[in-house]
Amino acid sequence: MARRSKAAKTTIVDIAEACGVSIATVSRIINNKPDVAEETRQRVLQLMDEWGFAPQITWQQLRSGKSLFIALHFPQDFNPPSQGIITAAALGCEEADYSLNLIVKALSDNDLLAVFRSGQTDGMILMEILLQDRRVELLKEHNLPFVMIGRCADNTGLSYVDIDIEKGVADAMQHLHDLGHRQIGFVTMAHALEGKEYGYATWALEGYKKASQKHGLPAHWLVADLNSATGQVLTLLNENPTLTAIVTPQQSGVLAVLKAIQARGLRIPHDISVVGLLSEPMSELATPPLTTISFPAYEMGREAARILIGHLEGTQTAPQQVLLRPELDVRGSTGPVRST
Repeated sequence: MARRSKAAKTTIVDIAEACGVSIATVSRIINNKPDVAEETRQRVLQLMDEWGFAPQITWQQLRSGKSLFIALHFPQDFNPPSQGIITAAALGCEEADYSLNLIVKALSDNDLLAVFRSGQTDGMILMEILLQDRRVELLKEHNLPFVMIGRCADNTGLSYVDIDIEKGVADAMQHLHDLGHRQIGFVTMAHALEGKEYGYATWALEGYKKASQKHGLPAHWLVADLNSATGQVLTLLNENPTLTAIVTPQQSGVLAVLKAIQARGLRIPHDISVVGLLSEPMSELATPPLTTISFPAYEMGREAARILIGHLEGTQTAPQQVLLRPELDVRGSTGPVRST
């Protein structure tokens, strides 16, 4: 493994890249979690020792009286683009001499509080925010420091970073309307789980309904289940043959929409235009390249880390609420409405 200058500031991202493992794996090794292959554990620990990573963290912990860890809870129920958020949050934490501990399992109330009480973390970043989120209620009740990536129905006194997806959908609808489209479908994705209403999907659908009303358009929307989305989108197309465009604000929805359009024998954009949410490299690889609502994953992760660290260090005392505006990147998947 490569040597590193002592003057260089080593981060968890550097360790992960050098060892060819994920940031989450390095985080679990640092926290002495059991579910890591022993060979991988030893390889990572050896590099940490060579680069002086662990001793530096230990010294800082003793000096500050803090764990210098921030936990990021990302339960695997629903998946907006997340890798970029997590990486950016890790970088933001490490620049302030904190490390990020990724937690992906569901947490009971006792589990969640134990993360703080056991000294495993000084604060928490929450992802996958529900409109009514028990984690948020519990941490607020116990006056524990946290920041949300996403929003609840009531955000009074809470800090969050979120994408203004309502504005993103409104821009997509305006673009299609300007191209002459008057029959625009909308597909958002959600697990069919009782009592779990995700804020992101809710705000996106609200944006579509408002835009449809603004332009005097009929509403053709579908909340598709992740496990059967392609079939459901195909049904939407079959039942509404006059549709000339579809907007989907989630990466998982793009694939389902494209598959359904192919199965229906339609051509993009000659027969139907598509606006989706997809990373720029993947958007360019699509045929034709996909017109997209951008997802500011990097900014969301960095802002969440900045706000939480500000709360922990006393430089941010008031709640911070940040809505990041997405951009509409027009490519080849949208065009003028087809002639009837």
